[in-house]
Amino acid sequence: MNKVLAGLVLLVSSTTAAAGGLDLALSNDTANLSILLNHDPFYTDRNRVQGGGAEVAVGGFISEAGDNIVHATLLARGIRQSVSSQYQISAGMKLIGGEIEAGEDRMNAEDSESVGALALGFQAGLLLQPSVYNPVELSFEGFYAPSITSFSDAERYGEVTARLQVEIMPRARAYIGYRRMRFDTNDYENISLDRNAHFGLSISF
Repeated sequence: MNKVLAGLVLLVSSTTAAAGGLDLALSNDTANLSILLNHDPFYTDRNRVQGGGAEVAVGGFISEAGDNIVHATLLARGIRQSVSSQYQISAGMKLIGGEIEAGEDRMNAEDSESVGALALGFQAGLLLQPSVYNPVELSFEGFYAPSITSFSDAERYGEVTARLQVEIMPRARAYIGYRRMRFDTNDYENISLDRNAHFGLSISF
C-alpha cells in the first residue's frame, strides 16, 4: 500500500499541469487528497449558464488509525441557473480500495482488512450567496456499495459528506465539512474510517 500511495504522489506531480484542480481536506485524524479532472466550479464563469459535464477525480485517504485508501470517482454533472442562484445535481460511481485497520480499538489494532468496492452515488449543490466576490455554496454527497459490488474482505461500503464552502479568491475555495465513511467486512461490522468534521481547500486550474 505504501507503493500505491507513493505512486499517487507521483501522479499528482506529473498531472497537476493538466488537472482541473486539487482538493485537500484535513481533520485531526484524517487526510483526503483528490486530483480533479475536467473540474469547473459552476459559479466561476459568471457570463454564461453552464449545462454541466463530466468530472473525474482520483485520490487517496489516510487516517491516524492506519487506514490507507485510494479512490477514483466519475460524476455526470447537471448545472442549472435559477432566477437568483445556481444549483447542480450529479450522479456517478466511485471505485475505492485499500487496507483498513479493524477491531474494537483501531488505534492499537493488530488486525487489518483488504477492502474494495464499486459504489453508486449522487452529489447536490446550491449556491447560497451568488456574490461576485465571495460566493457561498452548500453541497451534499453520498455513495453506497452493497455486497454484490464489494470485494476482497468488504461486505458493504457507505459514505456521506456535507460541505459549506466560500470562494476566497478566483479559483480558490475554502470549506468546512463533515464526512462519515464506513465499511462492513467479512469479520467486522461498522468499521468507521471517518466520522469527523474537517476543513479544506479546493484550487482549480
